[in-house]
Amino acid sequence: MTIKLKLKDVKDKLKEDTLDLSLCDLEEVPVREIASLRKATNVNLSTNLLVSLPVTFVTLKQIVKLDLSRNMLVELPENFGEMTQLKHLDLYANKISRLPLSLSELKNLRWLDLKENPLTEAVASVAGPCSNMRECQACARNIVTYLSNVKLVIEEERLRRLNNVTGDADKEMPSTKKENKKKKKKKDVEKEKMNGNKTDSPTQSEGCLQDNNDSVRLMGSSSNNASTRKSYKSTGTRLCRSFTCVIVWFFVISSLLTVTMVMLSWRYEQQTDTFLQNAQTLSGLPLKNYHRQTTDYLQRIIKIATVQIKSIIDIANDFYRTQFESGTSKGEKEL
Repeated sequence: MTIKLKLKDVKDKLKEDTLDLSLCDLEEVPVREIASLRKATNVNLSTNLLVSLPVTFVTLKQIVKLDLSRNMLVELPENFGEMTQLKHLDLYANKISRLPLSLSELKNLRWLDLKENPLTEAVASVAGPCSNMRECQACARNIVTYLSNVKLVIEEERLRRLNNVTGDADKEMPSTKKENKKKKKKKDVEKEKMNGNKTDSPTQSEGCLQDNNDSVRLMGSSSNNASTRKSYKSTGTRLCRSFTCVIVWFFVISSLLTVTMVMLSWRYEQQTDTFLQNAQTLSGLPLKNYHRQTTDYLQRIIKIATVQIKSIIDIANDFYRTQFESGTSKGEKEL
């Protein structure tokens, strides 16, 4: 018998931002009831009887931490990658053998456990053991990257097959044109025979037609080569311009973000220090050291700019005194 929880029962299991629906013998996920609880960002559905997740499960976009361990899930929905806010995903001890390609879109995923699942050898080797926090973080990062690469390879293969199909169609079109030309030649020769034309023999006319066709082919091939060279040149120019624009915008945006972070850190020093500490823990990069060096460098630039501006102001004041005050004193003497 399928157990269905009512909204009141689901609300009773909500404590702050954590919704604990574990050990409820659930065979279906109460998506509508969970969706009504916008505060439920940490959802625990472990140790139930779930075999699959509904397609509407991805509407629960508020979920940041999701525990689906110790169920009987065979696979995840193909649109599971739409849960872009997801950072923590526990799929321990299920029956999942394949992962949807959309999982590569979970760019915020920082923790993933796939142990005790009948995964393929390739996916299992990429996922790793996940016996501690560091390994589970690496599992999330490696799986997202692996699925992104697989998705890219599949897309390239699809484009290659599409190009092959269009290429075969282009090859078939010239062959049909040649057959039509041959038929037309035969009809022209038969007409000349019936009309008793004695000016040119059929062999001569065929030879002339053949020469004309050869010249047309040569002209067409040369024009095709020229157009191909032009297209390659224009394509290379566009790629260089696009690459240059991307680099310029990257440096501009990076500079603006750096200056903004430094200015905010001066005003909100404690909050910035906490943010950098958390980011450094997650990424493993010495972000606090980078921030300190950037702040020192920016302060040095500000000091230099202040000295330069002050010297310019002093020069302007001296010029004003020498020009205008001397002129004023001369005018007073003349009066």
